[in-house]
Amino acid sequence: MSAPAPQTPPYSLLILAGGQGRRMQGRDKGLIDWRGQPLIAHICAVMAGDAGEVLISCNRNIERYARYGLTICDSLPDFPGPLAGLLSGLEAANNPQVLLLPCDNPQPPSDLYQRLSAASASSGIRFAYDGERDQYLYALINRSELASLRDYLASGRRSVKGWYAERGAVAVGFDDQQANFSNINRQENLGE
Repeated sequence: MSAPAPQTPPYSLLILAGGQGRRMQGRDKGLIDWRGQPLIAHICAVMAGDAGEVLISCNRNIERYARYGLTICDSLPDFPGPLAGLLSGLEAANNPQVLLLPCDNPQPPSDLYQRLSAASASSGIRFAYDGERDQYLYALINRSELASLRDYLASGRRSVKGWYAERGAVAVGFDDQQANFSNINRQENLGE
């Protein structure tokens, strides 16, 4: 008789799909077809299996996104950026940790949660570093950071990098060949 597989601690997967898609002529990036399916479907196929719940931060096409998870909208008006989606996600999450991802990478690192959670950190925020650039929207964030994020946004600030710096966020190395942080930001990226 084999030993039972270790249980993954519960976390909520939060996919940010609330942007205006300016670089894609206003198209809703998470719903753009890539290799026969919307980008959001690819992300869920790779990432949703171990998550306690899937939350999708979206501000339009809510009924279409609802096929893939619980949809939540920004509580702040006028598309104020990714932190607004994160705020709504932290408010809605039923788990102590939230794994954050953008909607425009159909092949995110499948071990993102495991690697971020295994890294020792004194902060409630850990994010990926690909060896060249900080990947701020690939992060593991404790729900205990919610009050800090509310205060930061209430002060009129919107920078993910700025909030992370204020909170002492920890970069976790993903500079190996396996990690993929290639986002589909423009029409020409769809052929990749």
